[in-house]
Amino acid sequence: MVTGLATLQSAIQELSRAYIAHTNTVLSGGASNPQELLALSNPLGQNGFSLPRMLNAPSPDGEAAKPKKQKRAHDPNAPKRPLTPYFLYMQAARSVIATDLGPRATPGEVSTEGTRRWSALPMEQKEVSKHARPAATIILSMVEMADHLARRL
Repeated sequence: MVTGLATLQSAIQELSRAYIAHTNTVLSGGASNPQELLALSNPLGQNGFSLPRMLNAPSPDGEAAKPKKQKRAHDPNAPKRPLTPYFLYMQAARSVIATDLGPRATPGEVSTEGTRRWSALPMEQKEVSKHARPAATIILSMVEMADHLARRL
């Protein structure tokens, strides 16, 4: 038991020294590549432990770490999606809420109060807001999207 604690204590001391050296290297700008920055010693590795894998290093079974997914390119000419029921509610209620709060109310306060009021609405009234959009608006947005996709091909 005492031997295990002594080993653990020396490993922690070595890890602390390596951390301080690493921090000094980063702060002084001495390292020129990420491999140098991650060149910490692994005091726990002697006892069967290992530090986490870094920089897409292959795993022990030979598989490389998963690469990051690339973001899908945004089409600036694509039509906007239709507004959600919350945004439709806020369009109608924003001026009423601003009047209720007074002339010194900031836009953030109006938005916070609108969110609170929306949360307090019963589900039936939220459903009414959901169907408040005219069907023509919904159909028009669907036609615009179909037209846009046809032009892209």
